[in-house]
Amino acid sequence: MIMDRPDWQEKASCRGVPSDVFFPENPGGQDSVYRQALQFCQQCEVTTQCLEYAMSYEQGQKCRFGMFGGKTPRERYALAHTPTPITIRK
Repeated sequence: MIMDRPDWQEKASCRGVPSDVFFPENPGGQDSVYRQALQFCQQCEVTTQCLEYAMSYEQGQKCRFGMFGGKTPRERYALAHTPTPITIRK
């Protein structure tokens, strides 16, 4: 099954980078394994769209995987469980 990619993904700094940078095989709950991924996210012009995409997809899920929009799974979980709405700005 081939999924359509959102247009913003064409501008992503991570385009073409091996997926294991963003989805480490055994993160063990450690945010530090995402350091290399964060370097790509920090220079990316579409981190807001990426984060919104992940948060929408993960809505209602307890388990989260990979780096999206410059946020680790733990950081996205915290954002999703913040009592007040958050506006994501870049």
